[in-house]
Amino acid sequence: MPVYSHSRIGTFENCPQQYKLKYIDRIQPPEGKTGVEAFLGSRVHEVLEKLYKELILAKLNPLEDLLAFYEAQWDRNWSDDTVAIVKKTFTQEHYRQAGRNAITAYYERHHPFNQSKTISTEAFINFKVGEYTLQGFIDRLCHNGRGGYEIHDYKTSGSLPGQDKFDSDRQLALYQIGIQDKFRDVKDVKLVWHYLLFDKQIVSTRTPAQLKDLRKEVVSLIKTIEKETRFEPRESALCDWCDFPEYCPAKKHEFALQELPPNKYRKEKGVALVNKYASIKARMKELKQRQNALQLELQLVEDAAILYAQEKNLSKIVGSECSLAVTSEKVLAFPLSGDERRAEFEACVRKVGIWDDASILNVNRLEKLLESEALDEKTKKKLLRFAEARNETSVRLVKKKNGEERP
Repeated sequence: MPVYSHSRIGTFENCPQQYKLKYIDRIQPPEGKTGVEAFLGSRVHEVLEKLYKELILAKLNPLEDLLAFYEAQWDRNWSDDTVAIVKKTFTQEHYRQAGRNAITAYYERHHPFNQSKTISTEAFINFKVGEYTLQGFIDRLCHNGRGGYEIHDYKTSGSLPGQDKFDSDRQLALYQIGIQDKFRDVKDVKLVWHYLLFDKQIVSTRTPAQLKDLRKEVVSLIKTIEKETRFEPRESALCDWCDFPEYCPAKKHEFALQELPPNKYRKEKGVALVNKYASIKARMKELKQRQNALQLELQLVEDAAILYAQEKNLSKIVGSECSLAVTSEKVLAFPLSGDERRAEFEACVRKVGIWDDASILNVNRLEKLLESEALDEKTKKKLLRFAEARNETSVRLVKKKNGEERP
């Protein structure tokens, strides 16, 4: 049985196809550049890990030593060939200074770091949720000696979410479940996020009821994953960060096209098919618009023909090759949907017991019922209260052939 994690479950939620490629097919992502934001996060995490790991052994590093360690780690790991800066208005030094500022602000805010006792840093944890095993890494776990535990998470993100995001966060809440299973003296747990670039600390807590609901939610999600057979791709803005575009059914054609020169791009079979399809759809849309315009024009001519026939007392108007047959008949118009009498009308139809016979209030069917002998006079009177008699005139084009007129 596979071991799950917050990240693994989240991958399925974001894109089932990416989940399949990563965790079922186990395709290794191609070697590429690391984003400078991730590089910065790793370096700052290393500093804070050193700070608290050595505090466990009673060694408090001065800020100057930690900054020196940061600079050394930055230089040791930086390479223009392996680290990418996407935002071209920023330089390596901008990000490097942001890390310095974050470390300095954190150090000055929390010194002398005696708010609680650190148990572990980068702590691996695994635990059960229902029948499933979950695992993860906690940036820092600490306690106050009185049953109070804190789960800390460090972020170097350039954006700061609102409190709602933290109060619904699944990752640290899952770690709380693991901590409560591991330590029997747990009385309460604080979930703490440090947004280091903002010198901001956010705290959230979970009630037993919330953790119970989370357990159910996670079990349900895992069961959904294990029942899945199709693993359809789910396109979103996250696709830009996916490691598997060359394998994804929704992206691999686009990925392959990136290598084609412009003169071969438009001739590629798939591109040509899409372009032809789009061209035909555009022509169909244009024809539909022309058809709608002609329909409006035809209606004007039809209205004019009816008026002409009425003025001349004609039932047929003759043309060069065709004629128009003009007929009039009396029809019953019942309240339509949206009419203020519609509800009363429907209630009447139900009450007299012909709702099914009227095909759920098909007015044409209802009119035929009124014309037949199927309804008694009392029922007819009840229904006819809602009817308005109208004269409806229509025209029909008749083509002349061999001296005759044929519809």
